[in-house]
Amino acid sequence: MNKKWIKLSSVALLSLYLAACDTNNDDETAEEEVSEVFEEEEDADSYLDEEAEESEEEETETEEEADTAEESDSHEEFDDADAEAEESIIIEGMGEHYHTGELVELTAVPSEDTEYDDWHWYTRADENAEWEMISGQNSNEYIGEAPEETIEMRVVLYDDSHEAYAQSEPIELEVDNH
Repeated sequence: MNKKWIKLSSVALLSLYLAACDTNNDDETAEEEVSEVFEEEEDADSYLDEEAEESEEEETETEEEADTAEESDSHEEFDDADAEAEESIIIEGMGEHYHTGELVELTAVPSEDTEYDDWHWYTRADENAEWEMISGQNSNEYIGEAPEETIEMRVVLYDDSHEAYAQSEPIELEVDNH
């Protein structure tokens, strides 16, 4: 689209040059002016090509950064929600029951001090369902809205090698919309 615009503007510019030319100018002067217009057009085309290449490189870098961010945030290839780890984490703050949409604030407390800080919170509908990681909940504090139905939750603490270090027992987040 830009190249067509440049070519059309070049033709219009050429027409203006020719119209502005004195009728006493010889053919060489007119040819020089035409050559200058076409040189400007070629410079513009090469500039646009360079801009397009830079834009493509930036898009590629942005896509690669997004892919890296997704991998580091989700740990999906390493995440094993059913990992065997010592159940030495207690979840505090659970209410007796919640209403759909109510704020849920929970805290995972390990039984011993640790330097690890790679937390993952999981939910499932019941004991027959698969655990699903909750996106964006990567600390020992969970803050979210109560779902529409009762669910089970648990938290897993991972070490630096992304191996399950400790976990909580599954707890039931009871939803009662009485």
